[in-house]
This record gives sequence, structure tokens and C-alpha cells, in this order.
Amino acid sequence: MLNTNNHRSRGVTLLELLVVLMILSIVLTAAVKTWDVTLERGRAQTTASKLTQLVKVIVGDPDYIVTGQRADFGFVGDMGRVPNSLSELVVAPSGSTTWRGPYIRSTFNQSVDGYRIDGWGDTIIYGRELYNSRDSLFVRSYGGRGVADRSRWQTLNFPYPDTALTNNLVHGVVVDMRNKPPSPLQAIRLMVTLYSPNDGKLDSVPRTGALADTFDFYGIAQGTHKLVAIYTDVNGVTKYTTTKFVPVYPGVGAHDVQMRLPVDFEVQ
Repeated sequence: MLNTNNHRSRGVTLLELLVVLMILSIVLTAAVKTWDVTLERGRAQTTASKLTQLVKVIVGDPDYIVTGQRADFGFVGDMGRVPNSLSELVVAPSGSTTWRGPYIRSTFNQSVDGYRIDGWGDTIIYGRELYNSRDSLFVRSYGGRGVADRSRWQTLNFPYPDTALTNNLVHGVVVDMRNKPPSPLQAIRLMVTLYSPNDGKLDSVPRTGALADTFDFYGIAQGTHKLVAIYTDVNGVTKYTTTKFVPVYPGVGAHDVQMRLPVDFEVQ
């Protein structure tokens, strides 16, 4: 008869057990590294999204177009300046009458300042707060490693310098219903005023060149601003008025703006 004792299963040797443990260790190490890489990538993407959102609510979204014109100029368009601190995006600066925030909000599961917390739980830096300089227009995350490791920094610069955001020219001309300019004597009776924000308050800015049919306004911040042209009689009483909302673009301003009054200058 066949001796079945020769076919009994033999036990696992120590060497085989060590091989299995080594394979498991390699697999687990690879899995942990993959998880770490995925986690870091997610944190970096979250941070990049927050940096982009912060810049966009400050300078506006150039891709937000209504009836063919840019309609979003952000905090700068409302206040006439960049924020002195990121907290001004959520709390109105004292004395401001043109602030229309909050411009950004934390999500329901975040603290009140969660809008400026990066993917590593650290505070996002705003250049103006850090250096108190008009040229320090950027937001930055230190990438979870602090100031020392520059290779980890994520920095997003504003798309325009401060001068382009807050110091533009608005230029145009006043004409009558037949597109004719006024005579020099009639131009004396013209009043053209631009209403634009300046440090959180609405300014009424008179035109330069009172004896001409053209108008110029200097030092105007980006945004959509109200422009009013008034033609008076010889006694200074308003006879005709026209109003236009003019988009002022950063670094470009507004040029060739035409204000048409419902009047015929030839019969005045």
C-alpha cells in the first residue's frame, strides 16, 4: 500500500515567511509613498485654487462679460484701491461708502478666516501686508515647510501693477444729437463730471479743459464709473443732461468716450 505519511503538508519555513514579510513591506511602502504624493498634490491644488480666487476677487474677473463689456472689477473697482489687508475683503473698512463685500467667504466647515488658509493649514501671505509697499501685489503660501524652503513656495502675482489698477486716464468728447461739437462759447456751458471711488468713498471729479468739447480725467481706478454731461443755459440752469456708465480698464483706461446731449448746438 501507498504510505500516505509521505504526502503530508510540510510547514512554512522561516525563509519563506521572511520573503512574504519583505514583499508586504515593499507594497506597503509604495502605497504610503503614493498616498503621500497624492495628499501633497491635493494640498497644492487646493492652495493654488485659493490663491487664484483671492487675486480674482481683488482685481476682478476679466472674463465676466455683460452686453459685450467687462462687468467685474472686484474690490479695486469698488474701492478705488487695492486692499491694505485681506481682512478688508470680508469686513468693510471704516468709513467706506463704496464697499460691496464680502468679496470672499469661508466654507461652512471652516473658521471665519478659512478663506486665507492654505492646503497645509497655514495662513496665506498677502504682499501688501508683509512689505507695506505699493509694488508688493502677490499672495503666497509657504507650502507647509515655512519661510526657509523657497522651493515649496506657491506665489501668485497680481496681473497688473498698482498704477495700472488705480491710475488711468478717461478721455472723451461731448457732441450734440447730430454728432457736432459745441462752439468754444457753448463749451463754457458744459459740465462733465465723473463719479469714481477713491479710498472707499465716491468722488465727483470735474473735467479738465473747461473751454473745450473734450474731457480728461486722470488718476482713475479701474471699474465701471458714472459719467454725467450737463449743458446749461446762460444763467447756469441745467437744460440738457446725459449719463453713461463707462468701463475703465486697468492700464488702458477709457478712450474715445462719446457723450451725446439731446441738443442741436447750431440752434442754441
